[in-house]
Amino acid sequence: MDLGLSSKKKKIIKITAITLGVLIVLYLGLSIYGAWQGTVLPRLPLAYTGGSLSLSYEDVSFCSRGDNVLLNGWFLPAEKDEVVIIVHGGFQNRIDENADTLDITRILVQTGYNVLLFDLRGRGESEGQGLALSYIDEDIGGAVDFLRSRGYGTEDICIMGFCSGAASACIYASRNDVGALILVGCFVDVQTMVIRQAQSVGIPQFLAQMFYPGTLFFARIIYGFEVIHPIDVVGNVRCKILFIHEEFDEFTTFEETYRLFEASVNPANRIWEVLSTNHSQVYITHPLEFIERVDDFLSQDST
Repeated sequence: MDLGLSSKKKKIIKITAITLGVLIVLYLGLSIYGAWQGTVLPRLPLAYTGGSLSLSYEDVSFCSRGDNVLLNGWFLPAEKDEVVIIVHGGFQNRIDENADTLDITRILVQTGYNVLLFDLRGRGESEGQGLALSYIDEDIGGAVDFLRSRGYGTEDICIMGFCSGAASACIYASRNDVGALILVGCFVDVQTMVIRQAQSVGIPQFLAQMFYPGTLFFARIIYGFEVIHPIDVVGNVRCKILFIHEEFDEFTTFEETYRLFEASVNPANRIWEVLSTNHSQVYITHPLEFIERVDDFLSQDST
């Protein structure tokens, strides 16, 4: 009798061990897959040429700061002293149709602002491997260095970022000087953004939360991903910031955007909630108000 119970217990232990082993392997495997999916960005070809802008433009190339990856873009001259760098979202390139960066560029130039519209590494026509929220100082820094070589001072440079491009712009400006930031749909922290992106493709929230630690671990180990939350660094940004939140943005809330605004320190900072608008589409739904607010913001004193 005792032998029978002992054999039964061994069988249960064996089954339990096998089950746990399978679950661990499954968790690790899906975490590695999640790290790859969330970190490695596809290269999308440019949908249009610079001629689509119907403006005078220059094809430009410059090296990223420090590691000399060749980045490509368009520079569009205008009459003002200020220049705007447009930083696209992670899964986009310089032609971000969701935000309509082409028309934003056109209207900015027509309003008098010089514009640098370029591809982050691994996107569009730029060299290198695209990795989410990585090489921020290198890529944006390379764009800033290019403009400084053209005679612009850092105080003349505004960085306009969309989604993860907004987060990147915030992180860059927290440790580098620029004249102004315009952040459209900037998320507060990486975990919140990752979970909401997962939900947007049908992954339940509890599963996204369960796999987040493993995904983050392998993103660090395999791709060298460094976690920096905008909410933790926005207080280090010294230049003025225009925070823009779209009412129907599924990736961030107005309350979260307001937290960023409250954590920022420049008294010239502003916040604008755009009603009846989806993620990154402020210009598409409110083109005239967008350019009026941007122009007014950039024209004001920094303090």
